[in-house]
Amino acid sequence: MNNKEVAIIGGGPSGVTSAIYLKRYGMEPVLFEKDMIGGKTNYTERIENYPGYLEEKGPVLAERFLDQLRKLQIKPIYSAVESLSLNPDGTFHLVSKKKEGDYRYVILANGLSERPFPLEGEEKFNRRGISRCAICDGPFYKGKDVLVIGSGNAAFEEANYLATICSSVSLIARRTFFRADRAAIDRFRSFSNTAIYAPYEVVSVFGKESLEKAVIRNKESGERKELPCSGLFLYVGQIPALDYLKIDGVQDEKGYLIVNPETMETKVSHLYAVGDCRETALRQVTTAVSDGSLAATKIHEDFLSSNKE
Repeated sequence: MNNKEVAIIGGGPSGVTSAIYLKRYGMEPVLFEKDMIGGKTNYTERIENYPGYLEEKGPVLAERFLDQLRKLQIKPIYSAVESLSLNPDGTFHLVSKKKEGDYRYVILANGLSERPFPLEGEEKFNRRGISRCAICDGPFYKGKDVLVIGSGNAAFEEANYLATICSSVSLIARRTFFRADRAAIDRFRSFSNTAIYAPYEVVSVFGKESLEKAVIRNKESGERKELPCSGLFLYVGQIPALDYLKIDGVQDEKGYLIVNPETMETKVSHLYAVGDCRETALRQVTTAVSDGSLAATKIHEDFLSSNKE
């Protein structure tokens, strides 16, 4: 069997699951990952809604993904994909910094990138007070005052982690309706060193050598407050990381990939999308794993069927 039958772009939960299933089906997937196996699980403090785990650290779960790939002798190619295009014969041409080639099937599993967040003073304090990863940078702010911007699961879960090591954690939300799970919200409110400001927005940040304070504004009354902070953590949404994709007609108006939910296949034959980069109502590890297993199974079925003809 040609070892270039299937390329998987992205080594998060959906991409890893696809690779595992394809390997067990007897195929030889080529897995591309630009950063670390596990994707954003590496930056998640803890996961409590994955069956079989009462609670697990995100990086630990990511390490188990990598262990399973090693056991199956799947060696990821750690390289960013620079372009993916459609060949006249219906195969796909993939170019990365380390490898270039043609593939019969492609699974897009590279997730999301951080949404830009314009903020007065951001340039000065980027990486010197402003961060998008609490689990990475939180320890630098142990015993200090920090702010978290956002209202979804990521914002509340990481704010909960920060509350265990920081002097105070203030969560700034643009709306009074929160998109996070009730359990995460209730846990944040249970800490004695936390506060929620809603509906507020951060309008500017100040400091000399490092971040010292932020100005927030009430979206209804216009009232402004100054909050002391040594760190500001942004969780303001994400967008599909598909700048490399050179194939038209497979994305919706927001940039998410459109798939047949029964097969995970896009409108382009043999091009699949799984996990967070596809249009879906829920983005969780559980749904990503489901997507990956389904795409791999459909590819294997198609491969067997086409080879019988």
